Amino acid sequence: MNHISTIHLSESPNILALLSRAALPKRASATVGIPHFSVELKGVKVDPERLKQYRKVCGFKPKSHLPAAFPHIMAFPLHIKLLTDPKFPLPLLGLIHYKNSMTQYRPLNINEILDINCLLTNSHQSDVGVTFDIVTTVSVGGSVVWEETSTLLHRTNKTKASRQKVHTALPSYQNNETWALSSSLGRRYAKVSSDFNLIHLYAWSAKLFGFDYAIVHGMWSKTRCIAALSDTLGGQAFKVDVAFKLPLFLPSTVSFNWEQCNGVIDFQLLDKGLTKPHLKGKITLM
Repeated sequence: MNHISTIHLSESPNILALLSRAALPKRASATVGIPHFSVELKGVKVDPERLKQYRKVCGFKPKSHLPAAFPHIMAFPLHIKLLTDPKFPLPLLGLIHYKNSMTQYRPLNINEILDINCLLTNSHQSDVGVTFDIVTTVSVGGSVVWEETSTLLHRTNKTKASRQKVHTALPSYQNNETWALSSSLGRRYAKVSSDFNLIHLYAWSAKLFGFDYAIVHGMWSKTRCIAALSDTLGGQAFKVDVAFKLPLFLPSTVSFNWEQCNGVIDFQLLDKGLTKPHLKGKITLM
């Protein structure tokens, strides 16, 4: 096995300074090799004010443990550190986050001190482009308590992708609730998550990338679904897998639809007409 080099940080990187590097041009070919390397930050503490705002934006009730997806935003500056490193060959702008898998082995207490490691790995060439994973592990006292795999795509062949789309009938689950999403949601989530991608902030900034309206963050959608199921999940260990589907424009009204069978919860986030999927997911209780 090849040695994986690790960047050891003494503090969380400045996200705005890193994002400024995203404007630097990179030439990405259809076939590109992504090196395996990681970044590590130890001794991370929770910012109580940030946590308070995160709960408010994502719909979590105040509790003694962290929302299950909160480590994602604690690790996000490390993700950007990897993606703006000179060794990473692809441009940051235009990367598509299309799958995410997250495992909470136990609830994390608010005052715990966390060690975070993020690894670039599993790059593949597909008929639509280059895919790769960022694998994040969070440890307490040397034991892994939380981990996540974010799968990203650099698209190089849009024509093939559109030809291969297959429309299938959507399932219908017994539980349903409706959420009204405001036009400011992208900006409010960006403030707590540090994800200031322009497609999420304003209609005018989204139009720079070909969208008529701002698009909600995929991770907000996933996190909001977890928040809606928090009472059902309780303090159990679980794994939650999602695939991000159609863009969810702001403002909008959406339908959260779910069903539990034994130890599995299937869920989806649909348009208000219940015909278009924005997110499809599954929670497996452990």
